[in-house]
Amino acid sequence: MTRRGFALFAVLWMIAALTALTGAGLLVARLGSETTRNRVLLARAEWAREACADILSARFATDPTIRALGPIDLGRGTWCRVTVEDPSAKLNLNTADRDALAQVMHAVGVSRSVADSVIVRRRSGTIYDLRQVPGLDSAAAARLAPFATTRGTGVINVNAAPPVVLRVLPGVTGETVLVILGRRATRPLTNADELAGALSRSSRAALLSNYAEFVRAAVFAPPQLVVTIEGGVRPTAIVARATLTAVPVPGRLAIVRRETE
Repeated sequence: MTRRGFALFAVLWMIAALTALTGAGLLVARLGSETTRNRVLLARAEWAREACADILSARFATDPTIRALGPIDLGRGTWCRVTVEDPSAKLNLNTADRDALAQVMHAVGVSRSVADSVIVRRRSGTIYDLRQVPGLDSAAAARLAPFATTRGTGVINVNAAPPVVLRVLPGVTGETVLVILGRRATRPLTNADELAGALSRSSRAALLSNYAEFVRAAVFAPPQLVVTIEGGVRPTAIVARATLTAVPVPGRLAIVRRETE
């Protein structure tokens, strides 16, 4: 190779190297710009989430029965929504006895043997998700989900639980369930004595014979609520989510635990 040819070859390699470096620099800049954009969008989504928490707090002060908000348009493409769940409207897998577990599972078409799986699983620790229960496939978990929970204190809210769950309460007959459901539409019950007074002689006797167990297992207002708050920015898929465990007190929700995703 001549000296001139070598020089030309070196120049071409230099141009190729500079082009590659320029391309890499542009790629890094583009990635940096995209990362910055995503951080800004996430910050906006988090702002929307916190805005919804404030909105819920204000509305709950005037309407403690509120169970959902939104989606709410907060302007400039931001939105938020809230769902409020009463875990005492369901059977708690971490505290219920085997008979109650088996009864609810049988009622929704899940094998009673899964109750034994729940008992075995919780001996090694708290159950945090239905999917942790051996023998409970996705279809069975979907059927059970409206009636079972892994949150809450373990008591059952008489004024919110479905009939399937109400029937596991000590001393509750079919008539008692009908009376409870009928009262919800007009004036919800406030205590066990009021419930007993609304029953026939036989159902009242069944309740009173299990009175001590009933008042330990039942409540007439939610002791805790689980609040899920989401905020996002349209048209992106970025969502900021938080799960709050709250205690309803007069005029407000007292947050006792916060889990942020």
